[in-house]
Amino acid sequence: MKYKGHICIIALCVVSFIGLQRIYDYQNGGFRCSKLTSNQPPLLNPATDEVDALLDQPFRFVGYGGTSFVFLGEDKKTILKLFKQQHLQQKHLFWHFALPGVLDAVRFYKILNDQKKHAHKHQSFFFNSCRLGFEELKEATGLIYLCLQPNPHFAKPIQIIDGWGIPHSVDLRKTEFALQQNAELFFPYLEKLVREKNKARLQCAIDALIAHIEKRCSKGIGDRDPNLDINFGFVGEKVVEFDLGSYFLKPTLKNPLETAKELFLSTYGLQKWLEKHSPDLLDYLLEKIAQRGT
Repeated sequence: MKYKGHICIIALCVVSFIGLQRIYDYQNGGFRCSKLTSNQPPLLNPATDEVDALLDQPFRFVGYGGTSFVFLGEDKKTILKLFKQQHLQQKHLFWHFALPGVLDAVRFYKILNDQKKHAHKHQSFFFNSCRLGFEELKEATGLIYLCLQPNPHFAKPIQIIDGWGIPHSVDLRKTEFALQQNAELFFPYLEKLVREKNKARLQCAIDALIAHIEKRCSKGIGDRDPNLDINFGFVGEKVVEFDLGSYFLKPTLKNPLETAKELFLSTYGLQKWLEKHSPDLLDYLLEKIAQRGT
């Protein structure tokens, strides 16, 4: 009986540990420092004093996306994104074994099909999208700095604080990252203007979004996920898209008719919102879009 009691206590401890681990993972979006280690060779690229100064502050975990863990700087103005290497480097399970005869052809078909379906989460697509965002749309993405290869310049570890308030030291020489301006979410910003009955600023917000999309189209860049609800916000009165993994080259968008179509599709969420909160400004938005197609 004595040993049974010990076994029960051990089992209870194991179950409790696993439970706490699951809760920790849930509240931190699966964050682990081990998930940040890059598979790319280092490349020395000196950064500006501004970047070094921004990194000389603690960053607190505030969320995550499909490809990044997101941290907010102590200054409340700077976002640090650390990329999920386990997703960017992940190989399909079927790569690790072969099947006999025709079944192997089925295996390759499954691999290729899944790679096409999830191409936006692979390192090549994601990093190319980030480059487009930084080199062509820097203002529109709020990007301050982009590091797409481990850089020995960042010898001083940075401090991040996870969702449980536990500090961690991160060696930026072993990973890629991005610094962005912190933005106020798109629809909460508009809702604030509605409460203030500030129609003039609402109209300015619509104009800012149209200008944002037009700039992207003028550079022939498509956006596979123009979700205003979770990917867009405002820095001051400027619209920014803080999701970095959705850009791809699409030269046809430079055509005025294609630009108008893109404006209509990319503002659909705003159209539904205006329909409920400000129908007169919905007419204003649709008229602006129609003018772009003429």
